[in-house]
Amino acid sequence: MVAAAGLQFQAALQHPYVLVGLSAVFILLALSMFGLFTLQLPSSLQTRLTLLSNKRQGGSPGGVFAMGAIAGLICSPCTTAPLSAILLYIAQSGNLWLGGGTLYLYALGMGLPLILVTVFGNRLLPKSGPWMSHVKTAFGFVILALPVFLLERILGDQWGLRLWSMLGVAFFSWAFITSLGATRPWMRLVQIILLAAALVSARPLQDWAFGAPAVEQQAHLAFTRVSSVAELDQALAQAKGQPVMLDLYADWCVACKEFEKYTFSSPDVQQALKGTVLLQVDVTKNSPQDVALLKHLQVLGLPTILFFNAEGQEQSERRVTGFMDAAAFSAHLRDWQA
Repeated sequence: MVAAAGLQFQAALQHPYVLVGLSAVFILLALSMFGLFTLQLPSSLQTRLTLLSNKRQGGSPGGVFAMGAIAGLICSPCTTAPLSAILLYIAQSGNLWLGGGTLYLYALGMGLPLILVTVFGNRLLPKSGPWMSHVKTAFGFVILALPVFLLERILGDQWGLRLWSMLGVAFFSWAFITSLGATRPWMRLVQIILLAAALVSARPLQDWAFGAPAVEQQAHLAFTRVSSVAELDQALAQAKGQPVMLDLYADWCVACKEFEKYTFSSPDVQQALKGTVLLQVDVTKNSPQDVALLKHLQVLGLPTILFFNAEGQEQSERRVTGFMDAAAFSAHLRDWQA
């Protein structure tokens, strides 16, 4: 439901206060996976649910559904943190297909082992041991990746890279230290790989501490910003018979930044756009003016790129919605210009 709520709700979720709040929730969920505290129903309620589950009759769809729902509540200490993280990530993505697919795979991952155990018996069950705690901790690091993903939108790419570096160093260092107790010979190779991965992950932190080498800056497209329907109409009128490309952008839109980093920086794309007037609308603030412009253009999500012919009329069949790599976008431009 949240994924399908529309651009306005998704934009509201990108407010810095919301991103910081969600990041704090993810961090708490990760800490629960690390064992600092436990998320679970009260023991008295768990006992009642267990008794109720035992009384349910199987064999009917309703009974099976009820047993599954009750079992999910009973198993809440194991499922609350990862499921909450998945739901919050889906809310941030705003992608209906991603949300449905992610929850389907999550349910499949929970149900498939039970089906296999039912068919083949206990022979497939691994022996319990410390590895179960290690898997839980590893999932805690996976959940910690979500706050980094969210805070990167506020702090920028440079600080985002540093946070990813810190997380990588922490994870690979933990995995290396955990593996030291292993006695199997092949684990020595795994330990070397983990140690090397930790050192590679620390590279951005080394550049931060000692200064990064100079990097050649890539040429980027020069867009003219418009912020209202009137400014857009004026820019189209001033195009003087040239085709126009209009890019709708927001700082919180991950795919928009991918367009800038990977697609618009391509020499082939830049060559194909020579002779084209480049306009851009920044709807980061989601102001009433931005909302009116999006409504006028009938844009439901970002990123969206619109193409206008030399007469200033939009060619709606050429619209691009969602990320497109440089090769595909270059081919799209050639078709548009043909």
